[in-house]
Amino acid sequence: MVALAVWSVVDDSSVLGILVREVPSYMGWAPDSTAADVLRRMSKYKKKGRSDDAIKTGIAWTEKHPGDGWNGWIYMEVSALYLKKAGKHDEHAEEDVTEALLFRDKALPLFPDNLYWLERLAAISESAGDFSPIQRCIQYRNTMKLLDRVNILLTEEKDRVARQFKPDPADCEQMKCVAEQVDTAVDRVRGKLQRSACQ
Repeated sequence: MVALAVWSVVDDSSVLGILVREVPSYMGWAPDSTAADVLRRMSKYKKKGRSDDAIKTGIAWTEKHPGDGWNGWIYMEVSALYLKKAGKHDEHAEEDVTEALLFRDKALPLFPDNLYWLERLAAISESAGDFSPIQRCIQYRNTMKLLDRVNILLTEEKDRVARQFKPDPADCEQMKCVAEQVDTAVDRVRGKLQRSACQ
């Protein structure tokens, strides 16, 4: 059921998305009884420009279900929504960035060794630095720390694949792509640190 729920978050109109929507009601589950339902509802609010409703929905779920394994995803979505608000509202940008960082920090311990999620957390930190003159230097440094962690994990993964009798070419290609993305991000953030005169 988890795999179906993940797919439905990505494509709600697919056959699997329809199946996931219908299975809970068929089984007697209430709507929004899973984190996948909440993520889907948050996405619908976001598409309609209702960021505050999406944020409230996500926060309400995590408060009601503090041990849910999907809360890291919800925290990251809430963080991204706050950053989106920061980019639109100059007078409250600093408060929105602070909220975004609060939820980034809640997500971080849930994904300590996941390359994809650490890259997303690094992007959140970088955007926070872009939007906040007050926190610019510290968030760019946080971005570099997260990207360093990604590089360490990437090296470990390359070593693991190299030890395989016959490495999967798809694994090698994916790692090369991630390494290129990380190198690009490191160069970009290093430039921002220099231009911002961060020590």
